[in-house]
Parts: sequence; structure tokens; C-alpha cells
Amino acid sequence: MGENVDGRSGAGEPPVEITGFVGRKKEVRQIRRLLQASRLVTVTGVAGVGKSRVAVEAASGVRRAFADGVHVVELAGVGDPGHLELAVARALDPTGTLAGPGDPGLAGRLGDGRALLVLDSCEHLVDACAELAQTLLENSPELRILATSRQPLGVPGEHIVALPPMALPGPRAGTSPAALARYDAVALFLERVTAANPGYAPSDADAARIAEICVRLEGIPLAIELAAARAREIPLGLILRFLGDRLWLLAGRTAGGRHPTVGATVEWSHELCTADERLLWARLPVFVSSFDVAAAEVVCSDGELPPERVLPALLGLVDKSIVVPVRQDEDTVYRLPGIIREYGVAAGGVDRERLRRRHLDHYSGLARRSKDAGRHGDQLRMWIRVRRDWPNLRAALDLCAEDVALREIGLMTAASLWYLWVACGMLREGRHHLERLLALPGPWDDARAWGTLTLVYIAEARGDLELARSLLEECAGHSPPGDPLIPLVHLKMSGTAAFLEGDTRGAERMLGEAAERLVPAGEVSEVFLPALIELGTSLAWGGETARAGEVFLECRRICAELGEEWASAYADYGLGLVALAEGDAGRAAAYARDSLRVKRRLADAVGIVFCLELLGCAAACEGDLPRAGRLLAAARAGRSDKGLPEGGYPVMTADSARWAETVGRGLPSREAERAAREGAEMGLAEAVAYALGEEPGQGAGDAGDAGNTAGAPGGAVRDAGDWAPLTRREREVAELVADGLTNRQIAHRLMVVQRTVDSHVEHILAKLDFSARAQIAAWATRRRRGS
Repeated sequence: MGENVDGRSGAGEPPVEITGFVGRKKEVRQIRRLLQASRLVTVTGVAGVGKSRVAVEAASGVRRAFADGVHVVELAGVGDPGHLELAVARALDPTGTLAGPGDPGLAGRLGDGRALLVLDSCEHLVDACAELAQTLLENSPELRILATSRQPLGVPGEHIVALPPMALPGPRAGTSPAALARYDAVALFLERVTAANPGYAPSDADAARIAEICVRLEGIPLAIELAAARAREIPLGLILRFLGDRLWLLAGRTAGGRHPTVGATVEWSHELCTADERLLWARLPVFVSSFDVAAAEVVCSDGELPPERVLPALLGLVDKSIVVPVRQDEDTVYRLPGIIREYGVAAGGVDRERLRRRHLDHYSGLARRSKDAGRHGDQLRMWIRVRRDWPNLRAALDLCAEDVALREIGLMTAASLWYLWVACGMLREGRHHLERLLALPGPWDDARAWGTLTLVYIAEARGDLELARSLLEECAGHSPPGDPLIPLVHLKMSGTAAFLEGDTRGAERMLGEAAERLVPAGEVSEVFLPALIELGTSLAWGGETARAGEVFLECRRICAELGEEWASAYADYGLGLVALAEGDAGRAAAYARDSLRVKRRLADAVGIVFCLELLGCAAACEGDLPRAGRLLAAARAGRSDKGLPEGGYPVMTADSARWAETVGRGLPSREAERAAREGAEMGLAEAVAYALGEEPGQGAGDAGDAGNTAGAPGGAVRDAGDWAPLTRREREVAELVADGLTNRQIAHRLMVVQRTVDSHVEHILAKLDFSARAQIAAWATRRRRGS
């Protein structure tokens, strides 16, 4: 083969992101070692040197050491320091922070938990990140933070890992491809080339040219990847000539603190793009996070770049490694690396304000369409897509909050996202944006009324009934709105408040009237259907199970007609309540499991807790008291961890307490305590898997899984085999005991303190009713042989 390393023709299908990790083993090991001794480690280095990749790779390798999870916070799209805490809160709790009044804040929620927080790309928020890191570390003694930044944070106790360029071959490195590929820089170039052309086998001459290219690019990974992308269409010798003729001249012209080699390589790549590709490159930074083709075609097109030319230009940028494609479920989305984004912004020649308005129009339209997703297609798929696009939606709402002329569109957009705030657990963010928009001056019009009622919905979900009542009174005190639906929504929200306060008669009256007057096929099924659900639950609480069952069945019928899955899952939950009240525990559990599967996909923390409680009650009714104890304890822990209001649905709270007493009376105290401890240790994701009878890891691919990020590291998913009743971490400890390791050696292996291992061993002894470590070793050895 000649110097061209890719003989392809045509654009073909958009490729998926290359996720292989090349080299950097020494630096990754160094970071992992430092995380054992230091509570704050910052990876620094020039632009394009690979800080994010190294940090994420290091974090993934230590996730077992952090029982409360590894949480990655991508800060590149967070431009306002005031949004930093919200971004961190979202990463810590993907299901949303649903705490009501007295929310303890980030430090309070972290508490004594053992977690690793990865703050990626801090350089533009360095002061805010430093302040937050110091506060969290002072208040959360088991927390570790791994940051990436072009400069240190400057926090006391910070350990710095200065990431150097990749290893380069020297004069005595040899000339064969195998010898040169031992150097990380060359290996990266070859990996990127062979990803596009798997059959490529470099000759000695090719390998020598590749090594020289890497040396010219000073071992900077981003520059190497850009050059490797050009190697698909430009001979290696020609690339070398370009570098020799122009690179070092360009290097002196770079600005903005970028590494000269990276800046020059990016500029070189820019000049080799087509006119359409350069224009699209300059416009794409309007997206603060990933984007899809449809968004790019709508937001970035105009007479100069028509919509039909956007996709070819985008694929051209992908082929040149300027835009990175990322496969998400069945879709492909795209993102810009940080330095590429910076260059696009600096390129100029773009009306940024016009782009931001087009961006706002697109995402406000997406919000309105998603509100009606049940009537137009797959509701859950649409809602999951909107959750994915949340950073861009946040940017659109921020633009509205900055300009009073955009107040109305901002309020209507935020009101359209009610399910994102409530159903998907983003109550904290919803309240933040609605309060900002409602603070803008303007008349009491329909937009203000809808925004206020959406804030009522959020307050009720948070358990802040005082705020909800105050907002309802504010709505009632203004002149009648133009939209006739607003008074009906006000009536429904008043009924919800009565329901949550335990006023069953008032709730039934108001919810019944609201449900009767609202039109199911109208524009507020999101209000009508919850009214039916709460009406049915009030009836069940009052002992009218037959009427409650009829209401839930009617709700489910309407949901089927509308394609509504979220409310349908709550109707299933309600039918489970009715079945349990009628003494049919098996039917109750079946309904609860059906509901739970939907709630997991949406990360609906409220719905998950309710379903776990119902399944626990059903298990107790069937006589499986240990299982009931675990599920009820998991639900209690989930309610506490997620800051859910203690009241919840009164009927379920009362039943849960009654069946918990049954478990306490029916089991010996030691067994009851063990079941409660095991349930409380699970975490929501693990509890859901246990409730559904899944093997560890099964269902983890569901979007919106309601647990820790980064694969729910260190959790307590139960193995359905012979390792029960041990948690995953206890099984690991038991196997290491069987290998002959002491507690101190196990602690070193798992990167935890020794007292944590001591506690695990005590729990294992108690669960298995053993008195010596030798018994644990023998027991674990038998099970390993059996598996």
C-alpha cells in the first residue's frame, strides 16, 4: 500500500465515536495512587493533551472503591458560575434532587458517603470550582475530587498531575512499525488510521513518516488525531511537507493560551476544510452540548448554507476528526471538542445573537412538541431525548432570563417542560428557571399564569405545600386569564394540595370536578390524567376500592388512546393498590412490576419508591417477610436519599407502616434487622433490579436508570445465585478472604480504609451466622467452584 492510508470513497454512514484508550498507563496509575492518599487531584496540561480522557479512564478503574458512586460533571457547557452547583447536583443524582424546604445542599447530600466527583474542564470556572471543591471537601470527609483544568485550582491539599505530551520515539527507536508502535504517540496515530481502514498495514517507510509527524506535533493527542484524519486522503509525505512548510510559522500566531502546536494544527485543518465546512464549524458552537442532525439543519442553515448542505458538511467535519460522533441508544449525536469549539467561536463572521435566537426557537419548539409526545409517537423515547438535550434547553432558558422581551417564550417553554421537572425528577432545575423567569417584569398574562401553576406542581412534588398554597392564592387573586383551561388547572392543583394534606373529601371533590371538566383529548392530558390518578388514590384511601379501580382502568384506557406511558404506569400502580386492598398480593405485585419498569426508564424517583413500597407490602401479604423487609427498607432509604416528602401518598404510607410492623413481628429480631440493613444498603438502582428479579447488570442499559452514574460502582446488586445474601461488595471481600488476604491487604486492593473492610467482614459473619474468617474462606471457595 502507498502513502495514502485510506482508500475509501463516499461519506457513507456516520461512524460511531472511537472510544479506545491508547497509552497513558503510567499517568493513569499515578492518578489512581494519588486518589488513595489525596482528597483532591487535579490533572493539568495544555489544550488537546487528553486530560479528560485520562481522568475518566483513571476514575473508571477505581469505581469499586467508591460505594456511593463515581460522578462525572462535564463543565464545558456550563458558562455561568451560578450554574455550577446545579450541574454537580444533577450529576450526583440523575433522578433529581427532590428535597423540600430545608434542602441540605450538595455537602449535606454527600454527607459521609464515599464518592468520587470528577469535575471535567474547570479552567473557565476555576474560581467557582475551587470554592465549591473546598466547601465539599470540608463538609464531606469521605469525598474525593478529581478535576481537569489547564491550571490548578489552588485549593489547600491539592495534588497536581501535570499531563505531558505522549511518548515519542527517539533517534534509537528503530524503524520497524512494531518498534515505533511501542510509543504512545505513534500508537495513537495508527489506531485512528486503522479504525477507518482496518486492513491497513504500514510499511517501514510509512512508520518512519508517522513517527516524524508525531514528533513535529510534539506528542499532543488532539493534533495527532487531526493529522491522522487527514491521512485518510492526503499522503503522509504531503502531510509532512505541510507541517515543515507552514506549521512553525503558524505556531507563533496562535493566541488565547492554546498550545502553539494544537492551535496551528487546528488552523491548518480549518484551512483544508471546504467553504461549507468552515461556515458550519463557526456556527456549531451555539450548541452547548451534543446535538443531532435535525438541530444542526434547523439552527445552522440559511441562504448561504441551505439545510440540504448541512449534513454533507457535518459528515465532512466528522471525517476530519473535527466533530465527534457519539452513539446514544439508536441515535447518533455529535459534539465539539473544547479547543475546536474555541476556534469556531474565534473564527468570526457569524451573527451570534441571531444564532442564539434560532437555537432558542428550535429548543422551545422541541419542548412544546415533547409535551404532546403521547399523541404523536413514543412518549418515553421523546422524553429521554429531551433529557439528553437538557444542556441546550438550559441555554435557551438562560437566554430568555437575560432578555425581558423573551419572558413569554421562556415561561411557556418552562411550563411545557413540566414532565422534565416532575416526571424526570429535575425539580431543583425547574424551580430555578421558573423563579428567574417569573421575577422578570411583565403583566399577569397567560404565560405568567402557566409558569406559576407549573411552579405549584414543582412545589407539591417537593412537599413544599406552604409555597404551593401561596402560589395558588396569587393565581386566584388576579383577573381571569384568557386561556379557559387555566382555572381548571388551578382547580386540579388545589385538589392535589388537599390530597397531599390528607383532606380526602376535599381532594375527591376538586379532583373529580377537574377531571370531569377537563377534556381528555385536549391540550392538558398532563393535568387531566394525574387528576384521575390522584382521584383514584383518594378513593382507595377512603376504602372505596371498587370506584378507585374503575377510575384507574378508565385512566389506563385513555392513556392507551393517547400513547401516554408515564401516567399509564401510575394507573398500574393504582390498580396494584386496589388489588392489595382486596387481598390479591400476586396481582398487586404484577401491576407494581409493570409500573416499575417504566419508572426506571424515566428515572422517576417518586414512582420508583412507591412501587418498591407496594412490592414490599405485597411480599409481606404473601408471607415472604425477609423480601418484604428488604424492599420496604430500600423504599425508606430511597425516600430519604432522594429527599422525597415523608407524607407521600397517604394510603401507601399507612400500608407501608402496617406491613413493616408485620415484618417486625413475624421475623426474629436478628433476621428483621438483617433484612432492613440489606435493603437500606441497596440503593435505588440495585433495589429495582432486586424487585424485578434481575441478574446483576440486567436492565442497566435502560435510559434513565435511577442509580449512581458510571455503572453504579460499588453498589449492592444482589447475585441471584448462591452468593445471596451477600451484597456485591461483600462477595468481593469474601473472595479476597478466600485468597488468604488480611483485612489490611484487602483494603489496599479495594482502595478503601481498613475499618470499611472490618465492617464488611463483620456483616458477612453475621449474615452467614459464622464465627471465624476460615468459615468465610471455605464458604466462598465452595461457591466459586460452583459458579
